[in-house]
Parts: sequence; structure tokens; C-alpha cells
Amino acid sequence: MERSSGSIWRKLGNGKQMKTVKDVKVINFSGFDENGLLVPMQNLPFDVKRAFTVSGVDSKAPRGKHAHRETQQVLVCLNGSIVCLCKDQSGAEVSITLEDPRVGLLVPEMIWDEQIYNSEDSILLSLCSTEYNRDDYIENWEDFVNENC
Repeated sequence: MERSSGSIWRKLGNGKQMKTVKDVKVINFSGFDENGLLVPMQNLPFDVKRAFTVSGVDSKAPRGKHAHRETQQVLVCLNGSIVCLCKDQSGAEVSITLEDPRVGLLVPEMIWDEQIYNSEDSILLSLCSTEYNRDDYIENWEDFVNENC
């Protein structure tokens, strides 16, 4: 472990720096509200290869609870309110509530994320940097903490 800019980080065997919760970023999209809300989602930090929505989740029920080895995501709450809890391999965490479709959350690869749906009418849009690959998922917290990228 080394210290840089006041935060702890680990240099990985491949020369990459470990992602931390400081790499999780809020993205503000412009929105036009003349006759309904139009929100262009452009200039994302990656090319979108996959998009999906999650809806109909029981109120206060957690979803997600995994990390991706390669995939970056931008999460957007299209309706309702969703709490996004992100953790890095050191256990540091950040919690952000999404409740406006003009706000997205960039979740880099190798960040554990969970979502709590505050109401059953909540809808999450996920924009992903990769196509679906089952091997990209880490669904066990201990495996995630011990993963060497």
C-alpha cells in the first residue's frame, strides 16, 4: 500500500492503480423542460455497448450487489428514488441518491455497487461500456476484496 494525495491506493501487478470510491463521479446532463423533460445523454466517458433498465423492485429491496472486472456503467434513475452504495476494495464507501433523470452516476470497473429502491415505481437505467459477459461479474464480497486486477 502507498499513500497518494491523502488516500490509500494499491499499485496492481499490471501497473494500474486500484479504483477507489473517489473514481465514482456524478454526471450532470442538460435537460429541456418545455413540454415534458428531454434529457440527452451524450459525451459519456465511454462508448455505450449495452443498456438495460431495472424496474418493479420491491420498496427498500437491494439490487446489484456485485462488481465488474472490466465494465464501466453510468446509472440514471428515470423515475422514483434509488440509493446507490459504492465500495472499493479497501472497504471505503460512498452513498449517492439518484432521483432526477438529469443526473447520472459513473461507476468504474472494480467498484462494488448496490442499489436500494426507495419506492416500487423506481426505474434504473444502466449504460454499460461492454456487452454482457458473465465472467465480468464478481458477486461475492470476499472474492471482490481479494481480486487482483
